[in-house]
Amino acid sequence: MNPEVIEKVLACPRLPSLPAVAMRVIELTQKADVSVNEIAQTITNDQGLATKVLRTVNSPFYAMRKPCSSINQAIVMLGLSAVKTLALGFSLVSSVQERAEGFDYTQYWKRCLVSGVAAKCIAAESKSGFDEECFLGGLLQDVGMVALYQALGNDYLSIVAGAANDHRLLAKEEMAALELTHADIGALLAQRWKLPPELVMPVKFHERPGAAPQQYLAVCQAVGLGNIVADILSSPEPAVPLKKFYAKAQEWFSLNNAQCDAIVKATTLGVDEVGKLLQLSAGPKINADELLKKATDELAAIAMPFDALPTGEFDTDAETGLPSRTVFNQNVVAAFEIASRGVSPLSIAVFGIDGWEQIKASLGEHTASAFLNSLAGHLQRFFDAHNGMACRFDQSRFGVVIAKTDRAAATRLCEQCRQQIASGGVVAKAPGLKESVVQTTLSAGLATLDATTAAKFVEPEALISTVVAALDAAVRAGGKTMRVYTPRAAA
Repeated sequence: MNPEVIEKVLACPRLPSLPAVAMRVIELTQKADVSVNEIAQTITNDQGLATKVLRTVNSPFYAMRKPCSSINQAIVMLGLSAVKTLALGFSLVSSVQERAEGFDYTQYWKRCLVSGVAAKCIAAESKSGFDEECFLGGLLQDVGMVALYQALGNDYLSIVAGAANDHRLLAKEEMAALELTHADIGALLAQRWKLPPELVMPVKFHERPGAAPQQYLAVCQAVGLGNIVADILSSPEPAVPLKKFYAKAQEWFSLNNAQCDAIVKATTLGVDEVGKLLQLSAGPKINADELLKKATDELAAIAMPFDALPTGEFDTDAETGLPSRTVFNQNVVAAFEIASRGVSPLSIAVFGIDGWEQIKASLGEHTASAFLNSLAGHLQRFFDAHNGMACRFDQSRFGVVIAKTDRAAATRLCEQCRQQIASGGVVAKAPGLKESVVQTTLSAGLATLDATTAAKFVEPEALISTVVAALDAAVRAGGKTMRVYTPRAAA
């Protein structure tokens, strides 16, 4: 990080600062033996804050069975964590006020609000805990943008403009110009406010949650997913961020597509309600059902392979040059959503090298690696030409995603590929060694998600497991063959 920029930003007298009452609430809630009365008295000392908290507690958002007349009662009825969230939420909003023209505070707060509400919904749905911390983490995540704007003025606005309203590009623009990002500055500011680590960490890692310390990983991942929901709700083409959301929600929290859809719907409702309570504009109300339908229609129009990962990087297997198992899984999740809604069928195949251990032993390490690389290239070229995607599944197996292809057509393609390899062999040329043609065969398993199998394949994992079981059956039959899962005909 650039120390000169850090010094200039942190020395700026216009930086956001939390009110004394909020700082005291933070201090008290980190004590193991704090009393409810002490926290209640601290909030009550700020009459304006206390009034906002009580008005919110008694709003339809919390649906209390009886009116709540005091902060003490609110803590008892809602819990300390929820009341702390309200106190800090209101304090944060009041500390980040519009102070000059140029910076888009409306868009700033909209993204933070959506990310926070979505993060809380994700934590609740996944039962990962820290629901309130996830909300505050999302609400706080971009505070570094405000700090950079207050310190650098128009210079920072030029950086924001360089991202062309694409929040995902902002960190790259900041790093190129300043050698740091708003996440770095936001984390320093949160530490200055003496926020606990479970709030500092999602600010620091909301752009790259996978890099967060293990202890705070769940909170950071929930806030990171909340950012993807913000992308879904703000993008004119929501299909791509929705695909990313499905893939990462499955990978990080084992959430299925239906749960993800429910989170998007809950977020649109929650943003409207929380925005009113915090007196923040969330923009026009969004119809989640219409949005999800539009995204699904767009997904159906996207040709395979889906090569854009949420990180913006194409994860490649170093030995073969093929997309990795992670990319395979993410493509299955994305394509599964299209097929499960009856838009088009999805076929998945896994190929295994017959007698791989013997081949590897006979060829030696370097030639065996060259053999794998050559075989991978053959699979990639073959399936690229047929709207498919070949990936490295594991050491001796390759996964193939064949979207918009029914069982019969996929079976023909896989058989054609197997026959080409069996008849032509695989050229293996390791550096410094003599070229050789290795005669080899492949076994394969295949399954298709369509109207006849929708009841069986409720989750992407079920489809993949069935394909692997089909391959295992082919191997048990002696190899050099293919097994295709076919549903039993109705009696």
